[in-house]
Amino acid sequence: MTISVLVVSTFTVILNEMMMAVALPRVMVDLDVPASTAQWLTTAYMLTMAIVIPATGFLTERYQMHTVFTLAMTLFTVGTTVAIIAPGFGALLVGRIIQAVGTAIVLPLSYTAMSSLVPASRRGSVMAMNIVATSAAPALGPVFSGLILSRFDWPWLFIAILPLAVGTLILGNSMIRVASVLRKVSLDPLSIALSAVGFAGLVYGLASLGESAGHAVVSPWLSMLVGAVVVATFVVRQLHLQKADRAQLDMRPFAARTFSVSAFTMLCFMIACFGMMTLMPVILQTSYGFTAVQAGLFMVPGGATIAIVSAVVGRVYDRVGARPLVVTGAVVDAAGLYALSTLAPGTPMGFLVGAFLVTIVGQAMMWTPLFAASLGVLDKHLLPHGSAIVNTLQQLAGAAGIAIMFSIMSTTSEALVAGGEAVGQAMAHGAQQAYLVGCVFVILSLVTALFLPRRPIPGGVPLPAH
Repeated sequence: MTISVLVVSTFTVILNEMMMAVALPRVMVDLDVPASTAQWLTTAYMLTMAIVIPATGFLTERYQMHTVFTLAMTLFTVGTTVAIIAPGFGALLVGRIIQAVGTAIVLPLSYTAMSSLVPASRRGSVMAMNIVATSAAPALGPVFSGLILSRFDWPWLFIAILPLAVGTLILGNSMIRVASVLRKVSLDPLSIALSAVGFAGLVYGLASLGESAGHAVVSPWLSMLVGAVVVATFVVRQLHLQKADRAQLDMRPFAARTFSVSAFTMLCFMIACFGMMTLMPVILQTSYGFTAVQAGLFMVPGGATIAIVSAVVGRVYDRVGARPLVVTGAVVDAAGLYALSTLAPGTPMGFLVGAFLVTIVGQAMMWTPLFAASLGVLDKHLLPHGSAIVNTLQQLAGAAGIAIMFSIMSTTSEALVAGGEAVGQAMAHGAQQAYLVGCVFVILSLVTALFLPRRPIPGGVPLPAH
């Protein structure tokens, strides 16, 4: 019951996160704000998650799962309510930020629960349930949003989410009764400040890099440089604090080779994954003439494919381990991205759909094994910190993937337009170059995947005595 509630909660918060992109044009008109202002509804969401996720290891160690879950979904519900009644852009942005805090707590909590409550022999099968939720929601979000906006105003997006939020809050509050051994760890104010500034700087810089020139309040390169320096300082601080077992985000999971290899492989493959999934609906509309709803419907088979493949992969992982699945998935994913890099308007639609689904199959073969392998080698004390680390990396990979692919597409298309090519055709050719770069990142993940263990490793990393 605990896992079921967490899976539904995960689906709800990610569905909410992905709906806003389609609604931005309507919000801009209704609230009379420019695109550079409206985009903060998505950028602020990412920034908030990047700030909060590193602190979730502390919450999970200090408080019972029931308490942490109730806090997360209460915040998410409050944020949704604020967004519904928002009289202007400022209130709507506050509602989105409150929602993001709840989302940032729910995501690591669900992976922590699955890794700690499920025996190693069934971890892949159960982890696949959460992968389905985290991957199906982005595919359904644009369609869900498009259908609602075709008949109602943008507040109805949040009205539709509210019953799901309230329902999971009530169910979780009444049914999650998993006792855990708590530790009286204390917050380190300096760590919180460094984490907030560092990860926010990185995500803001990466997200701004993918925006049109002139929209960023601060130079993306300056933001990323400051963010990287502050994150490095944060890591040094954690290495010092963990000697006394007081780290806000313990770095000892990286001492496990399987965790380190899985995390780096995950980072490379997710850059390509998030970049492709975000760029695809844009190119469908600008180059292939799709409407917003049609572009959303194009993505739906991808969500269904991920659900089916993940369910199968989860069971296979329990028997064969991570390496065979991740290596095979990387080969398939790279082949799909390379195929996408050769397609353009005028290509039969069947080829476009086929290349897209091949890419999705490859991604689905990698998600579950990487999460299960990385968290499966950690003991219960390090598990919340490991979950926070991989979810933080996911946010950074998402921002980086979107920035890299959109920047490549924009730079290439602008050069082609200057040479006389039509805008739609130029953007399609720019997307080809972006997909080719995504293919390179997946090949890099293929190389690192060769260092993964052949079979699941039982047990966790022993904690050194202090």
